[in-house]
Amino acid sequence: MAQLIAGLDFSNCALGPIENWPGCLKAAVNLALPADAQIVIFAGKDYIALYNDAYAPTIGDKHPHALGRPASEGWAELWQDLGPLLERVRTTGETVSAKDRPFEIDRHGFIEKVHFDISYSPIQDELGHVHAVLCIVSETTERVEALKAERRLAAIVSSSSDAILGMDLDQRVTDWNRGAETLYGYRKEEILGQPVTVLVPSDRPDEEDVIMAQIMNGEQIETHETQRLRRDGTLIDVSLTVSPIHDTDGKVIGASKIARDITDRKKSERLQQILVGELHHRVKNVLATVQVIANQSFGSADPERYRAFSDRLRALSQAHSLLTQQSWEGATLHSVVAGVSKAFGRERFSFDGPELRLPPRSVVTLSMALHELATNAAKYGALSTPAGEISIRWVHCPERENFRMIWEERGGPRVSVPAKRGFGSLLIKDALAAELNGEVELTYEETGVVCIVRAPIDASWD
Repeated sequence: MAQLIAGLDFSNCALGPIENWPGCLKAAVNLALPADAQIVIFAGKDYIALYNDAYAPTIGDKHPHALGRPASEGWAELWQDLGPLLERVRTTGETVSAKDRPFEIDRHGFIEKVHFDISYSPIQDELGHVHAVLCIVSETTERVEALKAERRLAAIVSSSSDAILGMDLDQRVTDWNRGAETLYGYRKEEILGQPVTVLVPSDRPDEEDVIMAQIMNGEQIETHETQRLRRDGTLIDVSLTVSPIHDTDGKVIGASKIARDITDRKKSERLQQILVGELHHRVKNVLATVQVIANQSFGSADPERYRAFSDRLRALSQAHSLLTQQSWEGATLHSVVAGVSKAFGRERFSFDGPELRLPPRSVVTLSMALHELATNAAKYGALSTPAGEISIRWVHCPERENFRMIWEERGGPRVSVPAKRGFGSLLIKDALAAELNGEVELTYEETGVVCIVRAPIDASWD
């Protein structure tokens, strides 16, 4: 900057050549140029800008064009703000200072709000005449924004209904918001400095040590469900999130915890399990009663029809058991296919397809249809010979919102179209197509039966 200033021609401005400058201005410039502090001098009645190397990056794209030019040109976008400050110092001789003083400046092609600590003081000669304004500045924008963010975060934490606490490496509570007071029952002044283990039930003695060890090892701690102890000794179910707290050097100095009360949800889940269990028990009883009635009605008179009916009843029961395991919220297609293949010899089946969850009604209908296909294969198709195999494949096309599944038999005897449609065919083609709102194509190739199911996917599929 000393070289740039020395190379400028000041004869065309009010300052005149450097050699004619007042001694106080020369001295101030000589002191400012080597300084590490950010210094800009606005000299003369036009406030000609002179600044040092430390200050140059502060004004971004304004440098070097602002050097040696009137401040009203170089800082035109904020002159209505800057001008009165400089005029005040020049006319009164007083020093103007401020902390985190806001300015709106264009230094990178757009207006940005910045903050500076400023000290504007007069440069005077021995007679007290002010020849320039010495501006020592330090940008604090980053600190101000960080402080604002910290205050916003503190306000969020303070007002959050979730229980948020901080702890140090000795597992002592360092922070405690109102949500924590509500959830755990301890007032802030009661709990600060206390070991966080006062919140841990006696049957989980090592839980906090494990959490802290993971934090110190830099491991990610997934949100998990656990139990905590209230001040009155009662247990509460919580969903717990743990994150490390770092110092300015990135060193872990503690951990923050966010706990959310899930007691009501856990109660609902337990009640749902009881109700689903009761439903499963009653369905099993109904199916067992139907089995007894069927046996008494035509078991000895028509053993073959009874056996077929009994097998279908077991397939229906298996589908209900699968749904019960999933709280009657559906089941994956993979589990449906695996359940059917297991009943007929898993080693004879191969199946492949993406993970796809079926709605409850589709689980039952598809299970029954696959059971009928497997039963027919065991009687007349691929499963009736030792070398026969069955392939089940399905694809899911989200872009087209459709689904396709192919059942294909191979290695069995030659098959032909049956002379009449039985219950199995009706279930496979009509009931399954109606349930899935799609279409079912059943063909009898010489190499074996091929069944293709096509259906649109709606919101009930997952």
